[in-house]
Amino acid sequence: MNSVFERLAPFIHEYVYNKRWTELKSIQSRAIEIILDTESHMLLSAGTASGKTEAVFFPILTQLLMEKPQSVQVLYIGPLKALINDQFERINDLLTEANIKTWRWHGDVSADKKKKLLERPSGILQITPESLEAMMIRHKGDIVKLFCGLRYILIDEIHAFMGTDRGGQLQCQITKIERWAKCRPRRVGLSATLNNPGDAATWLGSGSGIPVECVVEGNTRKQVRLAVDWFAHVENAAPGAEGKGALSSTKSVFYDEIYKQCYDTKSIIFTNSRSEAEETITHLRDIAKKLSAPDIFHVHHGSISKTLRLEAEEAMREEEGPTVTAATLTLELGIDIGKLERILQIGAPFSCSSFVQRLGRSGRRTGISEMYFSGYEEIKNTSEPFDAIPWSLVQMIAVIQLYIDERWVEPIATKPLPYSLLYHQTMSMLASMGELTAQDLARNVLSLPPFTSILQADYKELLLHWIDKEYLQWTDTRTLIIGLSGEPVVNHYTFYAVFPDEDSYKVICDGKELGSIDSLPPDGTAFALAGRFWKVVESDLQQKVVFVIPAKRSSVNLWHSGCGDVHSRIVRKMRDILAGNQEYAYLFDRAKQRLKEARAYAKNSGILQSQFLSVGAGAFLFIPWLGSRGMRTLDTLFRHPVAKDVLALRSVNRDNPYAFMINSEISAPHFQKKLYKLCEMELALSEGLELKAIPFIDKYDYMLTPDLLVKQYSNNQIGMSELNELANPNLS
Repeated sequence: MNSVFERLAPFIHEYVYNKRWTELKSIQSRAIEIILDTESHMLLSAGTASGKTEAVFFPILTQLLMEKPQSVQVLYIGPLKALINDQFERINDLLTEANIKTWRWHGDVSADKKKKLLERPSGILQITPESLEAMMIRHKGDIVKLFCGLRYILIDEIHAFMGTDRGGQLQCQITKIERWAKCRPRRVGLSATLNNPGDAATWLGSGSGIPVECVVEGNTRKQVRLAVDWFAHVENAAPGAEGKGALSSTKSVFYDEIYKQCYDTKSIIFTNSRSEAEETITHLRDIAKKLSAPDIFHVHHGSISKTLRLEAEEAMREEEGPTVTAATLTLELGIDIGKLERILQIGAPFSCSSFVQRLGRSGRRTGISEMYFSGYEEIKNTSEPFDAIPWSLVQMIAVIQLYIDERWVEPIATKPLPYSLLYHQTMSMLASMGELTAQDLARNVLSLPPFTSILQADYKELLLHWIDKEYLQWTDTRTLIIGLSGEPVVNHYTFYAVFPDEDSYKVICDGKELGSIDSLPPDGTAFALAGRFWKVVESDLQQKVVFVIPAKRSSVNLWHSGCGDVHSRIVRKMRDILAGNQEYAYLFDRAKQRLKEARAYAKNSGILQSQFLSVGAGAFLFIPWLGSRGMRTLDTLFRHPVAKDVLALRSVNRDNPYAFMINSEISAPHFQKKLYKLCEMELALSEGLELKAIPFIDKYDYMLTPDLLVKQYSNNQIGMSELNELANPNLS
């Protein structure tokens, strides 16, 4: 052990010896030095199971032993209740030895335990942003007592907050705690996946004026095993085509192969939607039943009840025996889920960041991370580009190669004008403070880190709008308070979260809660939940409860599926893959054959030589090879009055994420030249936005004036800079 180790408290020495560690890892030594020898904030970025938790808590607990607690000393903020509960258990031995109290505060913690913390605050408080919001509103008078001696704020899985309204909410909360409790805690951010630590450091230190030290694990290449399989069903395939040529297959063959990949392992199957997770587990259970094999299958997502989620987590933690759980984002973060042997991914992940998080979930026992990708497509017309090219397969390969070859992960996308969050924090400030003059309210709110780009004039327009709608109201002394329309918003428990509410219905069978669904099905309808089928026998609309009994089968989907944004870097890599001839060792034969067919079509059709493919008189397909934000920008540009005139547009349709179907009075070559010139102009995209065409993306978008809703969308969701590459025909 080195000299850094000797500076740690004796009980930590004992803990390390009991773990039979022979030395500290380099990131642990560096983190310990920063915490013990500087007053800086710290960003710690290292892979899963790299010892980040110990790197932070060893020196912090050593320091806490030297002081008598006068309040909570460490505020640990995690993105999930499950992660909080898991971390509490993980460091429990350390805390017991140090005699440092650890508290949890969220919806599953009893009121009695919360009362004890309020009476005698000390030690470490673990909490989510939503519970922290509730605490700051309901217990504003206790904030000084709770946090006056706060030494550290730990933000776990910091990448999960950055670039989101939830992260902006957290920045506001930290700033308010510092102001109200007059404390200057050091901030520590933890992450396993960061593309640019500098951006994360800026986010972490925002508004504090304190430097941020970065500890980033070197480019150590952990051994990985990857496999990509692919299944395609060709409508009207010629007899005997299965296994040859187009490799026509069936959905049952697809699930049979997934079963073979996981049935005797401890695995997670990640899907891109809750409905896909449910469908997968119901099929795997059917296969196991036919084979008289044990039911080792679970489902884990946000609509599954707490009890069933915990059952899945406990099954995965069991040392012996196989367990297979289909999950969405809920198991992507750092919950301790035992020594997983394999990760399966159905469909392409939307981001490299997600791929890295999921890959890192396996390999703790063997030191080798395993991930098996699989996808299924229905091909109707092999001569059409959107059937001829398996876009999801190509996206899988692009995500893998970008990370393997370049260690590339998406940069954090920021929101310059978070007006929805501005409404939330305005109401939160008044709920905590009671009343403020308009000037004091503006000064308190607009000085919070997320709102530095918001103009005073815009805020004034919003305040007048909210007063007019009675979300705010004037008092006789010309101060502002929450109005009659605002009280039901702020007083409802959903206010504490800044992500959009889901209008869900609780599902009950024999008095046991199974989870929730987004849509209310008619009586007699059967649907899947928790990997099993249920039939509706009765619904209580007032209480939003659905009573069910077991059913045999269903094809009804009762969840609204969302999808993530795909970065332009991934789409450009997809184009390179189609244009290239590189072979990928991790592709199974079915995937190799499908990629070969796609490459042949791409080269023969001309879509690699030109972004425009003629499909008839005055009609052509436009494939710009842009990500989600670029495609939204083009969609807005085509609605702009100037663009409509210059491009002589008759119609624009977009039935595919990657392309537009254009109908114009001018030829494709002329269209291309004019479009490139438009991309170089400083067009105000907001002029092409119709209010009815702007979706409500953030929770309180409906609280904005029409003009500011347009302004928010045109600044946060689109931008002419996204189209810079279009003016380069070579797409270098």
